[in-house]
Parts: sequence; structure tokens; C-alpha cells
Amino acid sequence: MKTLLADGPAGPYAAEIEQFGCLAGRWKTLITYHPADGSPVRHVTGAWEFGYALEGRAVLDVWRWPGDEDLPEGGRAPDQECGLCVRVWDPRLRLWRFTFHGTARGDLVHMYARRVGDEIVMERATGRDLVRWTFSDIGADAFRWRNERSADGGATWRLDQEVDAHRLR
Repeated sequence: MKTLLADGPAGPYAAEIEQFGCLAGRWKTLITYHPADGSPVRHVTGAWEFGYALEGRAVLDVWRWPGDEDLPEGGRAPDQECGLCVRVWDPRLRLWRFTFHGTARGDLVHMYARRVGDEIVMERATGRDLVRWTFSDIGADAFRWRNERSADGGATWRLDQEVDAHRLR
């Protein structure tokens, strides 16, 4: 798939591509779910892999959970998820266009993303709620990601999910 995958950022927006491109590689994740109904917090391991794509003008990633160590014998879990994310820099809007395709439940998510200080913030409206996904504490070997929801126009936010990621070497 030489046309799909790329070795690094390219084109006039290579610096922008590096906002997500710095995550290129394989990551082990610990995912924490915070149920809105007050159910106990749940933890699961996963894997996240990022790479350059489309002649270095995009960043793809594949998100998978549970991780290998949490899969039951036989290699499949009933609620297993494997999703593909496509991130493309839009130079006219000066932000990222993002699409997530979740294979387990047929999820399709469109969002816009932009750098805000040291974080990358992705946002969308869904029904009456606002949803925000944020990459933070991005370093060479670790980063954090969180999924938050607001039912009051952004005045308050409830944490739904968080991920601690550590680079695999």
C-alpha cells in the first residue's frame, strides 16, 4: 500500500502535519471508562498505532481494544473495537478534519481539531450535547487523551473516557 502509507510529513503544510505526526508509531494504552450512570469505573488495555499517509499529507491511526493481554482465549472479545481514524489538514480553515470509523458498532464520527496551547482539541456537536476529545501531555514516549461531554453548551464538562498511552519500542 505504497500510495496509502508515507514515511513522513510532506508538502507545504508539513509543520501542521507534525501536530499529529509526532504520534507516529505504536502505543500501548490503558483506557478508563467513567460511566454517566454512576456504575463503577472500568479499565481495559488497548493498542493505538499512528502513521503518515496520503503522500505525507495526512495522519492515519488504528485504535484497538482490548489489548492482547485482555483478549479471551480464542482471540476475540464480545465488545472488541477496532477503528480507523483519518486526519487531514485543511489549509483554508487552518484546522484538522477528522473522521473515525468504528468497525464493531458501525460508528462514524466527524470532528474538527485544532491546537490549543500544548493540546490538540477535537470537537463536535451531537444532538444537544457537545463532545470534546483532547490529546494532552504529548511527549516522545507518552501522551494522554480524554473524551468529555457537555449538556449545557460547554459551561460544564463530564469525563466519559480517558487514555494513558505509552510508546512501544
